Amino acid sequence: MSSHEAMKNKFDPVAGDIVPVFFRYAIPSVIGMIAVTSAGVIDGIFIGNFIGATALAAINICIPVFALFAAIVLMLAVGGSVVCGKNIGEGNAEAASDIFSKTLYATLAMALVITFSCLMFLDEVVSLLGANDELHGLARDYLLIIIVAAPLLVVGLTLDYFVRIDGRPVLASVALVGYAILNIALDWLFIVHLEWGIKGAAWATAIAEGLILLVLISHWFNPACTLKLLAVRGGWGRVLKSAWNGFSEFANELSIGLVTLLFNWVMITRMGVEGVAAFTIVGYLLFIGLEVCYGISESLQPTISKNLGARQPHRIVRFTLTALIATFVIGLCVSIVFLFAPRAMISLFLQEGEEQTVKIALEFISLFWPAFLFNGMNITLTSYFTALHKPLQSAVIALSRSLVLPALGLLFLPIWFGDTGIYVTIPLAEALTFILALVLVFRNPPSQIIPKKKKGL
Repeated sequence: MSSHEAMKNKFDPVAGDIVPVFFRYAIPSVIGMIAVTSAGVIDGIFIGNFIGATALAAINICIPVFALFAAIVLMLAVGGSVVCGKNIGEGNAEAASDIFSKTLYATLAMALVITFSCLMFLDEVVSLLGANDELHGLARDYLLIIIVAAPLLVVGLTLDYFVRIDGRPVLASVALVGYAILNIALDWLFIVHLEWGIKGAAWATAIAEGLILLVLISHWFNPACTLKLLAVRGGWGRVLKSAWNGFSEFANELSIGLVTLLFNWVMITRMGVEGVAAFTIVGYLLFIGLEVCYGISESLQPTISKNLGARQPHRIVRFTLTALIATFVIGLCVSIVFLFAPRAMISLFLQEGEEQTVKIALEFISLFWPAFLFNGMNITLTSYFTALHKPLQSAVIALSRSLVLPALGLLFLPIWFGDTGIYVTIPLAEALTFILALVLVFRNPPSQIIPKKKKGL
């Protein structure tokens, strides 16, 4: 056996040692997610310090549109990639290439439909998002550029999932790190040096999104690539089936957009633009911890789906436990930072004199931090069920933590507890969801999900 083959077997999800394989997939994924999050956070720092808190609030108004595009990608790409991984685990490269090709075509088509629809009714979309007269112009300027560039992002993120499943998680991470570096550099150029304002932030993001696509396309010129882009042909039922498997990710992202709408409405009604700006800052800080957990959970999809194809339930359990421990430790560390250094983090995003926004954000964080003890594990268990082709259980967890419980909390808790009810909505939703997720896990062990091998096979 050559050294290259030995190294490949060492990190093979089906045959390699659990911890090295887990970190082989998790570390590049986490680095990529941290890079993307860092770009978003630094984007917010530039906007808050050089444009102002009102611009931060305007960008937060646009988040539901981001969530819609992300939901489409995740539903199709996550669902398609775990089917692809199962095909690779079974040794069926032709079927893997087929689902990859159809998933890519479907995500691009849906992105184009949404893009053209939003452009035709842009002012109506901005108003529907909840922008008042103070925010409408800024939100419209930002959203116009972002929507035009959205198909590039959709295709790039779709390729990201399939490059990982095809055994090149490092390349996928390089694409996201490159995006982050370019986005930050262009933020400085467009916002600080050229003073383009909120349009500069949008252009920086749009141009950087194109880099993701350029980097990932290189995978198909590498001899290690096993996935081929095939011509359009029949059998689209597989795409629909895989999309159903990825429905929990779709529901999760779309729910984030809807809950953001609810939060914006509640905050602007009770506290004005300063309240929305404070919620935006908390959102930026939230993404730092969440994206690390998403990176870990995404590493489960190739490892679990390939072991599903290879019918190895014991390895699935061990990979999942490793991921759960990792996400809990990360959540604990983030909670400690939130408890002991909240003002330092908030001050990064604001100019001098915006004390009302700082006050609201500090109160928000003081009650919000327990969410991190549970949200990473909930994300991991959602991904676990998706990789096992159990979309119903995955969707139940996703919808509980990202829509049903937060929406109920926002509707009722402020009535009973005032502003405190707003701040504890997410932590309470995550804690209750984790209890529900554990019940679903114990009722659906991998040993019962995976069919037993027939004799002679």
